[in-house]
Amino acid sequence: MGAYFDMCVQVCLEKFTRYFEVEPKEVKLRDGYYVMDPQKAVKMVDENTICVAAILGSTLNGEFEDVKLLNDLLTAKKKQTG
Repeated sequence: MGAYFDMCVQVCLEKFTRYFEVEPKEVKLRDGYYVMDPQKAVKMVDENTICVAAILGSTLNGEFEDVKLLNDLLTAKKKQTG
């Protein structure tokens, strides 16, 4: 099972993956872009994915992840895969 979250992951998500033996998959950040890239996150989703977690407000710069775009891309992927 996979759970996706960015590098600024909350402690509760780390504990969840450890205690419930869930494989975490992180969307890596890059210089100048310190929030999760929705396109990268959706590419990592597979049939075993149970959760995609967006973080509202980066502790690095206060930037918000694009939750609406992430939702739209996930909805489209779900429709494509049936």
